[in-house]
Amino acid sequence: MKFARTTRLISGRPDAAPWLCLMIPIAIAAMFHEFLVLPRGLRLELPPADAPVVAAPGERFLLVAVDAGERLYFENQPISLADLQAGLAQRAAQTNAPKTLLVQADKAVSAGRLAELSGAAKTAGLHDVIFLTRPARP
Repeated sequence: MKFARTTRLISGRPDAAPWLCLMIPIAIAAMFHEFLVLPRGLRLELPPADAPVVAAPGERFLLVAVDAGERLYFENQPISLADLQAGLAQRAAQTNAPKTLLVQADKAVSAGRLAELSGAAKTAGLHDVIFLTRPARP
C-alpha cells in the first residue's frame, strides 16, 4: 500500500520570516560586537601631565599598577604591600635586574598610598620610582 504524498519541499513563494530570524541576530552581533564583550584587564585613568617623566629608551623596569580602589597589581596579579616589597626585593637582588619601578596609578589614588609604595620600592633596593601619566591633550 502506498500513501499519497501531499507535502512538497519547494513550492510557492519563499517565506522571508526564517531568513530574517537568522539575519537580524547576526547583524546585531556584527554591529555591536565591541559592546557585547568586556575588554580584558584593568581600566586605569592616569592623571594628565604637561611634561611626563619617562624611562630612558631601552631601560628595563618593573611595573606596578594601582587601581582606584588602591589595590596593587604586580605581574598581572593582585598583591599586598608586604608581598610586593618582598617580590621587589627578590627581583632587585638578582644580577642584571632592573632597578627602576614604573607605577601606573589611577588618578583617584591618594598621595599617602603612593608614598607607601615609593617607600616599599626604596626599601626593596630599587633606585628610581617613575609615576606614569597621560600626556596632555593639545
